[in-house]
This record gives sequence, structure tokens and C-alpha cells, in this order.
Amino acid sequence: MINQQPKETKIMFKNLSPEQLEAILDALPIEFIFIDEQERLWYGNKGEKRSRPMSPELIGKDIRGCHQPETLPMVEKFVDNLKSGKKEEEEFWLIFPDRKILNRFLPVRNKEGKYLGMIEYLFDFKAVEAMAEAKKNAPKRYYSAADAPAEAKKDGH
Repeated sequence: MINQQPKETKIMFKNLSPEQLEAILDALPIEFIFIDEQERLWYGNKGEKRSRPMSPELIGKDIRGCHQPETLPMVEKFVDNLKSGKKEEEEFWLIFPDRKILNRFLPVRNKEGKYLGMIEYLFDFKAVEAMAEAKKNAPKRYYSAADAPAEAKKDGH
């Protein structure tokens, strides 16, 4: 048997403090929400420009109380599909005059496949489109190897 070493389970966040972990999640350019297996909301990062404010009163609440009544059938369908494993993602778009938001739901499972809840994340594509437009007129800083300036080719970067 070649190189048989005991497999050690590594916990990726083991060496991070709660403060560091929260700061990492808050730095993500998306709105991020965790909902447990009983459909209670337990976490929402503090994205600077949230599409909807995350009130501390929502923590621990059933997600059905966080949605408009007309969206509840869709929410129920998403929960059922993710919980049962019928689907591995669900999504819908929120389109406003000044924002175009992708709202996605993904199941969270342990290593054995047990459903632990789901994450919901929202990503504002209007912001990305605005950045892309701004970069069109900016000086070119990144090149493909074929387009790189001669000085970049000399030092291998």
C-alpha cells in the first residue's frame, strides 16, 4: 500500500474567528441568506446595497413570514424541490428600472447528503453591467498573451 495515511477531517473555518468569518461573508458582493431545515432564517450578510433590508427581527422567523402572500406558492415549491433533492437549484429574476437581480436558492447538505437548509443569494446584474460599461473606456490593463505589450512579454508576466 503506497502512502496510506489516515484521512483527517479538516474543518475549513476552524482557524477563523467569528469576527473574521462574518467580515468575509459581509465582503461578498452578493446578498447572502441562510435558512435552516425548518425554514427559519438564521443569517443574512450586511451587503452595502441590499435590495431589501435585513431586519434583526427576522432572525429565527419562518421564511413564510418574510415573503409577500402572492409569492408563497413559489417559495413552497422551491423549498420542497430543494429539500427533496428533486432540484439542486431554483432561481427567479427581479427586474426593476434601476436593478436586475438574480435570486438563487441552493440546498445545503452535510457530507452524508442530509438536508440542513438552503442558502438564498441575490446578485445585482445592473451593477455588473455598469462596471463593464465603465471599463470599456478605461485604459487597458489586462491582456491576453498575444496582445500583451512587448515589455510584459520580456519579463514573462
